[in-house]
Amino acid sequence: MIYNERLAQIMRWPLLERRHMKTKKLLRYSLFFLLLFAGESIVLAQDTVEEINAWEQDCAEESTVNPGTEGFVTSLPLDPSYAEECKEQGTVETLTYTCHSYALEAVTGESNIMLEKSVNVYLPYGYDENQEYDILYLLHGTGGFEDYWIGDSSTGKVTCNVLDNMIEAGECEPVIVVSPTYYSPTEEMGYRELDPMELFDNEKDPYADQWPMYFWKELRNDIIPLIESTYSTYAGKDVSETKLQKTRDHRGFAGLSRGSKTTVNSGMMHCADLFAYIGSYSGVWADVEVFKDILESAEYKNCDFKYWYNGNGTEDFSLENHEEFLNEVLEKMPDRFSLDKNVAWVVFDGGGHAYNCWIADLYNSLLVFFKK
Repeated sequence: MIYNERLAQIMRWPLLERRHMKTKKLLRYSLFFLLLFAGESIVLAQDTVEEINAWEQDCAEESTVNPGTEGFVTSLPLDPSYAEECKEQGTVETLTYTCHSYALEAVTGESNIMLEKSVNVYLPYGYDENQEYDILYLLHGTGGFEDYWIGDSSTGKVTCNVLDNMIEAGECEPVIVVSPTYYSPTEEMGYRELDPMELFDNEKDPYADQWPMYFWKELRNDIIPLIESTYSTYAGKDVSETKLQKTRDHRGFAGLSRGSKTTVNSGMMHCADLFAYIGSYSGVWADVEVFKDILESAEYKNCDFKYWYNGNGTEDFSLENHEEFLNEVLEKMPDRFSLDKNVAWVVFDGGGHAYNCWIADLYNSLLVFFKK
């Protein structure tokens, strides 16, 4: 979890979806992609340094937040010191597993499309098999994979350092964080060989809308049983449905962008009996009436959510959709969701569809998740 100037820049610069950016913003931020994927020895031109300084000044302004967000980080960037290594560092492990490609099977009508997949797991400093840990499942967005949040990627290293610093400072309890991928293509489809930005092209990824819709099956049938039979959570390595349901108050699920859509679809609409904490970062893209009908069904009507954190930015293309969805949910389901009780809505002024927003969202989420 090495900290250097390039990682510090990631805390400040946005990772934007190009197809949604205005031309002037594309020019302003395009160099970031070179910085993110290039080597360590890049020298910035003077005009680029001036752009960075301008961006930092823009991000330093207070954000617009709703009542009930007192105590959250409400301005960008998150204090860069959180990206530095601290004394008490957690560890990252990678588990592999075999599962169905539920999305491809549903779309093609074929059966037994089997995959080998990996999931990255952050274990807090001093992880002890004799201690029970809360657990957060954390999902990337379009173009990311399991190492986006946790792992050897630049953003993955920053996330681990932020977790380390929060735990060391006592801002959250030691927590296990799991970073899977919702993509389930066959190896022959070559997704991992594509430039991440190519996965925004529906011709390159014709299943873009299907991955989020069927991920819940993999999450429920494969990932949660694998993780919670391996590590010490409140389930006590008993991954029967009954035990997982009884321990939902110690389990959360959050995601960004299309991963946020997946989180709402999977964690709330298909696995509400397994998760009590939800984080939606940059968008939802769900039908409110379907959402309401599912959560009011006999299966989920008693599955109240302890906390639902929602984060976005004033320059994020997903803001309007996210805000409209949340407002409608608050209006139509006041007994289940309330800004005064279990919902947060944070909008960062100047924030885009960007990692510097999402890492602040994660920080805020862990301030309130799993509070005893």
